[in-house]
Amino acid sequence: MDASRPYGRCVVVNDGRIENVLDERPHGLARPLQVIDCHGGQIVPGLFDCHLHLTATGLLTGDRDLGPCRAVAAVLDRLRALARSEELIYAGNVDETILAEGRLPTRQELDATTGIKPTLVSRVDGHSCIANSAALALLGVDPRAEGVERDARGEPTGVLRGPLSYAAHADFVHGLPRASLRRADRAAAQAALAAGITTLHNVVEGERSYEELAEIYIDNAVLPLHVISKSCTTSVEKARRLGNKVFGGDIFVDGSIGSRTAAVSDTYVDGSGKGLLYLDREQLTMLFEEAAGAGLSPGVHAIGDVAIEQAVAAWEEVARKRGSLQGLRPSIDHFEIARPDHIERAARVGLFLSMQPAFDHLWGGQRGMYEQRLGPRATSMNLFRTAQHRGCVVCGGSDSPVTKMSALLGIHSLVNHHVPTERMTVEEALRAYTCDAAKLSYAEQHTGRLRAGMVADLTILDKRLEDVKPDHIKDVRVMLTCVDGEIRYGAA
Repeated sequence: MDASRPYGRCVVVNDGRIENVLDERPHGLARPLQVIDCHGGQIVPGLFDCHLHLTATGLLTGDRDLGPCRAVAAVLDRLRALARSEELIYAGNVDETILAEGRLPTRQELDATTGIKPTLVSRVDGHSCIANSAALALLGVDPRAEGVERDARGEPTGVLRGPLSYAAHADFVHGLPRASLRRADRAAAQAALAAGITTLHNVVEGERSYEELAEIYIDNAVLPLHVISKSCTTSVEKARRLGNKVFGGDIFVDGSIGSRTAAVSDTYVDGSGKGLLYLDREQLTMLFEEAAGAGLSPGVHAIGDVAIEQAVAAWEEVARKRGSLQGLRPSIDHFEIARPDHIERAARVGLFLSMQPAFDHLWGGQRGMYEQRLGPRATSMNLFRTAQHRGCVVCGGSDSPVTKMSALLGIHSLVNHHVPTERMTVEEALRAYTCDAAKLSYAEQHTGRLRAGMVADLTILDKRLEDVKPDHIKDVRVMLTCVDGEIRYGAA
């Protein structure tokens, strides 16, 4: 990924940094040399994931991961097994669009399965959840509150949406033992290394106290890879005290397509309404102005075209008042249903786009979830290549546990986009997970390329991506992952 030297045969690492990139094995060095033969594999800069949820990724594994379930009965079986050993039952990744019944489990079904043990199940997008009666009572949910779904008789179904769902989810997970949460962080970090990821952006949701956030930041700092912790607080003072130049990522402007809460200009074709808008242009302008004044760069979650308009227009206003956004790295995360003018304006202002290519892989195409929810609009969204070619810095992420934590799946998704004109080359796709991704956290002078003086963050793949058939890129194996020149993962 270094234009001055696109390819080499050997990377020399010394004291945690890249000393040189050579065309052959070095000879005549005075110091001892350890040689690692990659056996025809490919060395690329350490891969990034610019948007994921570390704790949830670690928690939602094994029996807690309901993604493989294909029927409500299978979901209930998993929950029944969890109830045998746990007092608070937390699980997620359930997706009603792939369940045989085409619906989520009901409160009554959860009650019959886990009884008096509070149970909360998160939908795959994290923007709605299902709670049993014990969980609703534990969380103090008012059955008349906005966001509580009700059946024909006016009784809560257990489904919570919008801000009520976010609050319930945060409170429920916060009630889990601290040791299990930090254990989940460590497990997710190891999974990231196995996926070749050396730097990740951990999006920490909820308006937590400064003390709790500081503790999370400290714990994340001792993990075996580079973690950029990003609180989703709207308190600029709190973000400043935490010390990172970037924050947010999931400061919600709207919801999600799957939960029909993304703010869109046209009604959802398989349900009523146009989604939910949580922050408008005026509120965002105030937040962005304060953040820019403090030298901080927030990232906001905007998926629907209405939400994206609010965020782009707010940053345009801030740029007009300041003269430019020079020195800042503001991002719009997800940026899914963007109009062409949104892309042009985002590029002109200098916004970073933290996007999730696997969304198109999983939910794009004919009869996919996007088409179910949006109809013909589904073919003109997730415009990754257009955004990159118009001058936006596109940074790749997984939003794990929403999708698999895998930069290779992301690269695969960019190269095999459901819309042929949006397909990237391998090199264009790799940029989104290396050198361009590094820019989002001001790290491009230190990592993201294989160049002398850079930190020795390396990912070794078993095949050259350019030699693999496009529809097999996701199957390429990570053989070795190095962070700061240290081998942190080696395949068996």
